[in-house]
Amino acid sequence: MALSDIIVYQADEGFIVEFGGEGEDRIAVTLREAPDLTHDNAIAKARALMTLALEPVHGDSARSKDPALLEEELNEGLEDSFPASDPVSVTVSSIPMRDPNTGH
Repeated sequence: MALSDIIVYQADEGFIVEFGGEGEDRIAVTLREAPDLTHDNAIAKARALMTLALEPVHGDSARSKDPALLEEELNEGLEDSFPASDPVSVTVSSIPMRDPNTGH
């Protein structure tokens, strides 16, 4: 989507910056009131916030990995957690309980 227009609105608690695309598509960024926030720098701050929102949280993003590598990592994780992935088995104890009346 190519951005064709940018509109800045004054809001009760700061500014709203709308990035308009082709047709009626729009992206709005709400900037809360801050001492350094002005009408003039609201667009730059909104762009910076959008850039941060679109960056991966860390460089090891699953989206950027090869599907074969992801499959290998999944298999390794399953093998490493194998005992925990087994279903719970029900067992009956063969040790008789002590009878409190007999003292044994």
